[in-house]
Amino acid sequence: MSTYRITALKMGETSVPNAEIYWMTKLTGWELLTFWAFLIQSEQHTVLLNTGFPQDYSALHKHWTTWAQSATGEEGHVPIVKEENRIVNALKSKNLAPDQIDHVLVTPLTSYATGGLDQFSKATICLSRHGWIDFHAPDPEIPQLPRHIIFPDHILQWLVSTAVSRLRLLPDEPTEVLPGITSWFCGAHHRSSMCFLVRTKQGKVALTDAIFKYGNIEEKIPLGLSESLEEQYRLYAKLQREADIVVPLYDPRIIERHPGGIIG
Repeated sequence: MSTYRITALKMGETSVPNAEIYWMTKLTGWELLTFWAFLIQSEQHTVLLNTGFPQDYSALHKHWTTWAQSATGEEGHVPIVKEENRIVNALKSKNLAPDQIDHVLVTPLTSYATGGLDQFSKATICLSRHGWIDFHAPDPEIPQLPRHIIFPDHILQWLVSTAVSRLRLLPDEPTEVLPGITSWFCGAHHRSSMCFLVRTKQGKVALTDAIFKYGNIEEKIPLGLSESLEEQYRLYAKLQREADIVVPLYDPRIIERHPGGIIG
């Protein structure tokens, strides 16, 4: 039976309005979000969840800060990415190179998660089929993120050309990605949001971008940026039934709850 060890890798951080995190609960003030990638290792597989920001994240910087100024009248939402946060450098700190990663999981399809995909020349790239179709054939009645915020142009070109033979689109229903790793479409945050349930020695660990902070899952508060409250509450109920440990993708306290960033 395959079990995994999960290691959190910091990809960057930003401060966001509380209203972005907590739906109709905290409408003023700001909180720090930390963007994490996760190294998921067993004896057979070396897997990475998310690849961090692109080398040039100026487009995301402009998108976030312009929105924050418009929504709050305050300056903020500035992404901070240090050199050690770059995915290649973060992996190097764990004595790994990108070509040692055999699978890359991505959730959601946004440039802070997709920005380093082109560094992985040998990995199978696993994305939400739901999100991939939504990107290429969006519902014209539903507002969308700007396309270059989902995939930087060079990443999209790489995916549909160089990496297309290694692209695996994950279905909505629960699917075994690898022995001991199950995925399903959870939605709530974005049309590309997935949940990954990873078997470890300490139990099943859930990783999903549809939960920003521990307060969301522990107090059952939907995201302020939830695209579906129904999906949000169904996710909370499913995780209560199936997960032993839930890890929000953007909570700085991961490192406190799991010393050294080691989970499971």
